[in-house]
Amino acid sequence: MRKLSIVYLIIFTITTIITLFLVYKDVNHPFATAMVRGYAIFLILSLLCFILAILWKAQSLSRQELQSRAGRFILYFIIFFGLSFLLNFDEPNLYKSISIAIGMSLGLSFFDLVLLSTKSEPSK
Repeated sequence: MRKLSIVYLIIFTITTIITLFLVYKDVNHPFATAMVRGYAIFLILSLLCFILAILWKAQSLSRQELQSRAGRFILYFIIFFGLSFLLNFDEPNLYKSISIAIGMSLGLSFFDLVLLSTKSEPSK
């Protein structure tokens, strides 16, 4: 892994633990509110960077590799959407089911493009 990826994962883990603690202990402090808002912004920016990095690195993939990843994405999407829909069959929430399916599918299909260094990149 690249050093930047390791730093990102450490920051993500620490802020997730702090935010979970603040939310579940119902801490009512201005710092807690700012921390949760900052974490939400961090997650949104991370998602945007994740998608942009996927698109950037997908340009260098071979057509066969890209088709394989797209097929894997579609398969994972169908599986997660179906499971989410079946688990909430009595009260279906399509927005929630689709959001979970897209997030899980993107993460499982394209995670290595974003955080793992490729063999052609020089290690620093």
